[in-house]
Amino acid sequence: MVPKEKTQDLTVGKNGKPRQKAWQPKAKTGCITCRIRRVKCDEAKPHCVRCTSTGRKCDGYTYPGRQSRPWRQMGHSPGSLPLSIAMSGLQLESAEELKAFDFFQCRSASELSGFFDAQFWQFEVLQASHYLPSIRHAVIALGAMHRKLIAGDAPVVPDDVCDSSIRFALSQSNRALQEIFKSPGYSTMEDKIHMMTTCILFHCLACIQGHQNMAFEHLRSGLRILGEVDKELDRGTADTNRHAVSLSTLRAMLVNMDVQARSILSDKMYRVWEPEPKRQVGIHHVPFLTFAQARVCFESTYTEVMGFLAQMDTRSTGTHEAVREIFQKYKRIQCQFLVGSNQLEEFLSQLSYPLSKADKNSVIGIRLIHDQVKAVLKIFRHFNSGTFTGVMNWAVEDEDMEVMLDLACQYLDAPSDLTLPSGATPKDYYTSQADRVYRSGIKATNLAPPAFSCCSGLLSALWIVTSRSRNLDLRRRAIGLFMSYPRREGLWDSIFAGRVAWEQMIMEEEALEKAATTGVQPVVGEQRGPIVMEWNKIRNISIRYPGVRTAEIEFCNVQQYEVGERGVVRQIAW
Repeated sequence: MVPKEKTQDLTVGKNGKPRQKAWQPKAKTGCITCRIRRVKCDEAKPHCVRCTSTGRKCDGYTYPGRQSRPWRQMGHSPGSLPLSIAMSGLQLESAEELKAFDFFQCRSASELSGFFDAQFWQFEVLQASHYLPSIRHAVIALGAMHRKLIAGDAPVVPDDVCDSSIRFALSQSNRALQEIFKSPGYSTMEDKIHMMTTCILFHCLACIQGHQNMAFEHLRSGLRILGEVDKELDRGTADTNRHAVSLSTLRAMLVNMDVQARSILSDKMYRVWEPEPKRQVGIHHVPFLTFAQARVCFESTYTEVMGFLAQMDTRSTGTHEAVREIFQKYKRIQCQFLVGSNQLEEFLSQLSYPLSKADKNSVIGIRLIHDQVKAVLKIFRHFNSGTFTGVMNWAVEDEDMEVMLDLACQYLDAPSDLTLPSGATPKDYYTSQADRVYRSGIKATNLAPPAFSCCSGLLSALWIVTSRSRNLDLRRRAIGLFMSYPRREGLWDSIFAGRVAWEQMIMEEEALEKAATTGVQPVVGEQRGPIVMEWNKIRNISIRYPGVRTAEIEFCNVQQYEVGERGVVRQIAW
């Protein structure tokens, strides 16, 4: 990403002759941190300025097992190093550990980041893994599990202890736990930073395995520790030293994961969930200069608006004063969004086109978050002065839905006309061996290998289409993307979300057919086919996880929800 400006041809020198790159020997004496980041180190002692000036912790210049260059003494070339010497800097013990760590560094770190370059995954975790055994083993486990995931055809790794790759990943996660148990506690800030980092890694491991309850618990642990840190900061007792993983990065990770969790919590789980963590201020009334600044702005706004919506949807505000306070909060979020939207358009107009693939994905990611905020802001209609509750508009304009679908197709490289095949059933897109037996015979082959990211916003955007659009054609397109492109984004599973959305659509379509037989004519959208009637819209979907890989989903339509009647219950296993 580079703003438009006139630049000279850097391949030609001042004398008009082609430039030649000056040869220089490659420096191999930089600090550990700079070498991990693959940047040039200024080699200042005792800590380099390159690290300290950017707020990073410089890990010094000691390389265990490397100072004496033992391979030269033993007659080995670097390419034929004994395994124990090649891995001494990381204290790895086997070729399998080396492969898993290398896979995490080369592929997992970037994919976990989603659309954006994430400091946490691509730099800080790798740096911490060099001297914290628990984080190192958790990183190796995550790399091994991610490699197993993308070799399959579903967005979760099966519980198959006979598989050697899965056994290896589980053994590494057990070793990480053993290292944690060796610690006497987490009384210092360094210990708490360490524990929150480990919670995030284990949360992702549980997500890849499809163990939702365990993923929730790891996230809760991280949020609980962050709450303790904030209390210390409020008292002025927490240390302000720099750490391998920064508190600001951890806060951003945990806040995003918390928003993601709250979006799928049942009302019962929501009431006992951890308090909302303190957020970093994401809006600045200055022009965006980078993709990261734009992303932080809209992620912050998205976090606030989802928290607002959840508050309106789960409980009464109680008093007129509370109503006014919450309404002011809504207006502030709305104003914040409008300011950010103007800044985004100005920023995008200054980019140099054509964009690289990475920059295109960054733009898509930012626009997806932006458009989700736009759609959610429209959901809130007004307050009921009698009950002190928010009144929601559960349908969003087709135009907004189409924009998000088009952005999702662009990112996935999916056909713009992709939809569910006529006559297909949810069982045609299986996530377990058991489902293969019950397929209808409709060809519905996955178009892409499974993918995993921490939290990119693609699946939540598709969910807004399936849950808020009244247009059945648009919803079938969104479900088709869910099912044809198996993805895991933290707690979100595309196949599971697609199956839940499919069940919802089936119920509403059946209600349309029933209404037609009783003389009620279905509403037809302008050149868009039938739409769901307001009275039959599924108002609430509540999910609980009674087993390791099973979910119980309750669907309540508007009428059932208003009178407190139990809805239709479905079971889904994976």
